[in-house]
Amino acid sequence: MKRRCRIMAGLLLAGLVVSLPLAAQQYNPSGNRAYSRDEYKGGNGVDLDSAVERIRKKTGGRVLHAETMNNQGNREHRVRIITDRGEVKRYRVDAGSGAEVSPGKRRR
Repeated sequence: MKRRCRIMAGLLLAGLVVSLPLAAQQYNPSGNRAYSRDEYKGGNGVDLDSAVERIRKKTGGRVLHAETMNNQGNREHRVRIITDRGEVKRYRVDAGSGAEVSPGKRRR
């Protein structure tokens, strides 16, 4: 009986270890695909690290979050910064041209 319990516990533990990578994937309900830092490196555009560094230097703030998203076929970097005064600012940079996209010109 004890041996059967040990085998079941071992199988349960193995199942949890195997399923962890699936559970750790980012859930994105909007259907927009999030890109990793290393995934977007090509073309004539600007990569995420360059966009983040440029915004960080411009604002003097601390980076809270940065990601590359596909917005209606256009890749854009989205960066969230917290300023010294505690204000959270959001910036969007077109990944193809490197130009900052104004918040009022959303491509939805």
